[in-house]
Amino acid sequence: MVRLAHHIRQFSLALALGLGAAVLATAASAQPPSGPEDIPTERVHTDISTREIAIQSNFTGIEIVIFGAVDYAPPDPNAPPYDVIMVIRGPNQNIVARRKERMAGIWLNGSSKVFHDIPGFYAVLSSRPLRAIASEETLKELKVGFTALDLGPDDNSSVSDDLFRQAVIRNKEENLLFQYLDNAVTFIGRSLFRGTVDMPVNVPIGAYTAEVLLFQDGKLLSKDESMLNVQKVGFERGVYILAFQHPILYGLLAVAIALLMGLGAWGLFRRD
Repeated sequence: MVRLAHHIRQFSLALALGLGAAVLATAASAQPPSGPEDIPTERVHTDISTREIAIQSNFTGIEIVIFGAVDYAPPDPNAPPYDVIMVIRGPNQNIVARRKERMAGIWLNGSSKVFHDIPGFYAVLSSRPLRAIASEETLKELKVGFTALDLGPDDNSSVSDDLFRQAVIRNKEENLLFQYLDNAVTFIGRSLFRGTVDMPVNVPIGAYTAEVLLFQDGKLLSKDESMLNVQKVGFERGVYILAFQHPILYGLLAVAIALLMGLGAWGLFRRD
């Protein structure tokens, strides 16, 4: 009987020690880790001056401001400076590039090439030239720059294809739908920054994204994204919806209006 009681006491002691160890292990795992991983890394937070752009008959373009700040920026004045790249991308569209050819003294459309999923609007703003901020491989991986839009030459492209690509880029740039502005992002102090981009009068309607990338020493530290919506309002919106969603009805109405105006002009200026 004494031996049995002794074994029971030993078992109880072992069980108590095991439970105590489990509780300590649970408490240790619940405590936040200490060390270098506790130090928060830099994060960029951004916003845009307007989220909605309404296009009416008197629309002549608009300037939007993208601004932001770097959180957890170390106070060390000897730390390398930050670099910021802003990418504003509009709705994708298909573009047909055609070559003009002269035949019998008349300029006609010749060969053509179709480019798929090209942004209707694409602007890149940076605090320094892109090649000074990050490597070519990093920029391509992040889809920053015209070459990342599959408009640049590739291994299977011909001289003719490259000419079509150059023509698309040139046409977009002339219409201010493709923009590249280095040194367009300015810092206010060490962690605050801003950049402005002009949206032209012919800006496509749809959903836009404004992505901001934070770099330091060629390394991507953080990125943030804002949304922008461009839409027609009023009478222009009704005409746009009718033309693109109901093209047959739009065509019939256009013919009917033309006939009515013709009959009205004939009635006014006819001679009795």
